[in-house]
Amino acid sequence: MTIINALTKYFGYKDFRAGQQEIIDEIIQGKNVLSVLPTGAGKSICYQIPALISDNYSIVISPLIALMKDQVDSLNKTNEVAAFINSTQSYYETEKVLQDIHFGKIKIVYVAPERLENPEFAARLKNLNPQYLFIDEAHCISEWGHNFRPSYTKLRDFIEFTGIKKISAFTATATPEVVKDIVKQLGLKNAKVIIKGFERENLFVNVEITKKKKERCLELVHQFKSPAIIYTSSRKKAEELAEYLKLNKIVCEYYHAGLDPIIRKKIQEDFIEDRLPLIIATNAFGMGIDKKDIRLVIHFNSPGSIENYYQEIGRSGRDGKNSHTFLLYDESDIHIHEYFISNSYPTKEIIKNIYNAICDSAPIAIGMKSDKQIPINLGYIKLHTKQDISGAILNSALKYLEDADYISVNSAYKSVNKIKILFTETRLKSFVKGTSNELMKDVLLNFLRNYGKEIFSRLTTIDLIALQSETGLTKQETSETLMSLEFLGILEFSKADGKESISLIIPRVRIEDLKLNYKLINELYISSKQKLDKMVDFVYTNECRFRYILKYFGEDANTYACGKCDNCLKQNGSLESSIPYIKEKIEDLLNEVLNGISEKQIADILLGIGKNIEQQNNKHFNSLIHYKKENIAQALRILISDNKIQQKSVGRNKLYFIPDNELTLVPVSETVVDSNKSFEHNIELYHALRELREKASKKFLQSANIICPDDVLAKVSQQKPKTKSELFSIPGFNERMFNKVGNDFLETINSLNTSTINKNRNAENVIPQNILETYNLLQKRYSLQEISKLRKLNEAVISMQIETILGYLPETDISSIISTDKIELISENFKKGKKGLKELKEILPKDFSYPQIRIALAKISRQSF
Repeated sequence: MTIINALTKYFGYKDFRAGQQEIIDEIIQGKNVLSVLPTGAGKSICYQIPALISDNYSIVISPLIALMKDQVDSLNKTNEVAAFINSTQSYYETEKVLQDIHFGKIKIVYVAPERLENPEFAARLKNLNPQYLFIDEAHCISEWGHNFRPSYTKLRDFIEFTGIKKISAFTATATPEVVKDIVKQLGLKNAKVIIKGFERENLFVNVEITKKKKERCLELVHQFKSPAIIYTSSRKKAEELAEYLKLNKIVCEYYHAGLDPIIRKKIQEDFIEDRLPLIIATNAFGMGIDKKDIRLVIHFNSPGSIENYYQEIGRSGRDGKNSHTFLLYDESDIHIHEYFISNSYPTKEIIKNIYNAICDSAPIAIGMKSDKQIPINLGYIKLHTKQDISGAILNSALKYLEDADYISVNSAYKSVNKIKILFTETRLKSFVKGTSNELMKDVLLNFLRNYGKEIFSRLTTIDLIALQSETGLTKQETSETLMSLEFLGILEFSKADGKESISLIIPRVRIEDLKLNYKLINELYISSKQKLDKMVDFVYTNECRFRYILKYFGEDANTYACGKCDNCLKQNGSLESSIPYIKEKIEDLLNEVLNGISEKQIADILLGIGKNIEQQNNKHFNSLIHYKKENIAQALRILISDNKIQQKSVGRNKLYFIPDNELTLVPVSETVVDSNKSFEHNIELYHALRELREKASKKFLQSANIICPDDVLAKVSQQKPKTKSELFSIPGFNERMFNKVGNDFLETINSLNTSTINKNRNAENVIPQNILETYNLLQKRYSLQEISKLRKLNEAVISMQIETILGYLPETDISSIISTDKIELISENFKKGKKGLKELKEILPKDFSYPQIRIALAKISRQSF
């Protein structure tokens, strides 16, 4: 099966998104790949397809049970090819999954990283010969990342234990520093790092400094669409905000880790299934939630890092449609993060206390050293130190002690069985000769043959599998025999427990003599503080919000501007002044479209980006070429709120222009905008046919939609059939309809005058009144600077007004604004494919201004020179 076949079969797509095929090709070629893809870019497909087309099964490491279940359910819609193993399953359920893998039924198994710490389970996976190992949310492995999970640090031990060679990792949030650390921690050799950018062009990012956060949340929830998520920094705040919104008749629920798991599951499912429009949550909610149509994300409190912030706003608009994010900030937001940071890293005192607790648990005296492996017991360490030490702090403290060569942390996979003979050689020989227990005799003789005198002097690692094979004993017989020998005092048996343990590298020292790398400890603390400082800087920056984010993640974005964040819209004063012009262009287009069109089609036509030939032939095509999708989206929202446009859902969302003399146009199925030049005739014919249908409705005492459905009526007015056979060729039109309205329809179509409306109108009738003054000044040959001063508008606004004028009257003379020579130079570059404002500005002489380039492009796109 090819990767395209797999894409179509399992996911229903015909084409890959940007970057997906490159990543898949590298993986299939056997390379170790680290992919950094923005949220919503389809990273899961990048590992699912190689796994689905491979010969053996593959392992996907995922930290979240919800994510596992969602992805498995999605993959198993047609055939059962995926499964998961996590803490929610019984022993029998886990065994069934492993059996299905053995028989080749399962191609992908999702596993929580914690499960891999069990050596027996890891051995089962190893024996099933996995083809690939894929690690999702790979940033969790790095202490420099924003969501460090100690269980991820054990993955390298699992990799070495299983011998898997084909390893790829995926994340949506990683700074260059974290990318390097992921490669190092996983031990990826010759890793291919693929970073596909962090820009999300459909997100409107906003930051507001306010203390009236509850009131502002209420306003935003009313203003923007659901589904929506509001993030808070604590459980208490989530509950308080939910109560406030409910009192104001907003349907919502709060969600945090303190809720009963059943309640959390129900809330999550209600949100995913659109039964619940709004969730107020801590950051316990969101990761792994497969919901693509979230329209609004509000941060009631500031996150602690740009990584967290980017990941959380990235949960909105994953379907590519416009979505809004708001960060509501005040200075008190930072205090809780400072508290978390101060309690997330071990102090010198904690590290020393943990070292003492480990040694005392053995017990090992100062100056002494034991060959025994010391179990790691977090409960004992908490009691010994009298401190509430978390697993993350313990893990960090052990790492610092190991780096300083005081201890060695032994992987669970390296947990071994050891013995030491306590009898002298002479006494042991006498015991072997005199015992009647043949099992004990066989075991002791095997030890003497294989390990010699070493076994009398220290704990020696033994191979139980080899012992069973050489003696013919079962696993149970071997275990019982060794326990009996230990009970008799003949030997000391240190049994492997399949858990992490600690060995002392040097004899125990006094805690005041511990020499640790406190610089490294401080660096991680300082790094977290710096991340928080960067988050505060983000709030107060005047530059483009997304430029700040892109630069934070290491991209070269010094000249980038998203044009849709609050800072871009403030700096581009032209937007507010341009909204009326954009609204007029939208109204002109919609007033001439019979069937209504989607927001995307409006943008495709007006911005000149549509690839459909009918769209390109539309007279409004390219009329707002130098505006952006978000400008059109904002104008549409205003038109909707002013009741000039109605939005109805028919399959996909459709927008309908509402003329002054009519409430609505009839909704129909998704169609491409009619490109023929007789829009006015189509509308006139459409209304004439509607009147005939209404008469028939009254005559036959049936609803209009039964006489002739809306979509069929629209097709009749578009295709204008002149004969009965042509009328019957229209999909949906039948004999029953013809008997009631057919002859009337044909008579009306054939008798209606089809001449087009004369479009030779003068400027006063064509150009909107609010920019007519600019046109008059242009006709009087004022320069751009002079028009700007006279109209008290900046040059950028004037350039957009002239762009609109050229849309109505392409022949307008602009030589007073920009010379013919300059226009010709821009035209030459335009023909070479240089069509962007920024791109042209960079290659043209410095005396070419952005407004001049914009005006020239508008002229070039409408007529040749």
